[in-house]
Amino acid sequence: MDDTIFDFWGAYKTLFPRESDLVEHVITRNVVSLRYNKEFWENLPLLEKPNFEPHIYATKRINSKTYTRNCLAKYNLPIRPIYQMYYQHGNKADLIKGKCDVLIDDSISNVTMAINSGLPALLIDRPHNQNGDPLFRIYSLDIDEIRFAYELELATLGWN
Repeated sequence: MDDTIFDFWGAYKTLFPRESDLVEHVITRNVVSLRYNKEFWENLPLLEKPNFEPHIYATKRINSKTYTRNCLAKYNLPIRPIYQMYYQHGNKADLIKGKCDVLIDDSISNVTMAINSGLPALLIDRPHNQNGDPLFRIYSLDIDEIRFAYELELATLGWN
């Protein structure tokens, strides 16, 4: 969800402008401080609206799912099950494998872990993930592009 559909990083940098380039534990501490910040989570800017209806949402947020649902509703996005993993280094595939066909994520590590767990995953191209291999990169949340990349991934990995 974050930095895939919603502009979490942009909103975060607005709140913590001097700390956005610091080490991970500072960023984690700041995010924990936002846990009950309803205003922040319900008003994240829309980064990109998919032109399809997701089956589920997967996130590593620690906030209330109600805040997430309210933000989805604000942008007329479908309300679907939200699977939350509270451990930032955990594998989203452990939560969602068998519940969806493919994970779409902005995190190279999330995509890599999912693929290594046998769950097809596509990396949505964002400014902060340019330093990694392309993996199975997509450039929009367009269903035709996703289907093409998904089928290419399955064929490349011999999973079809």
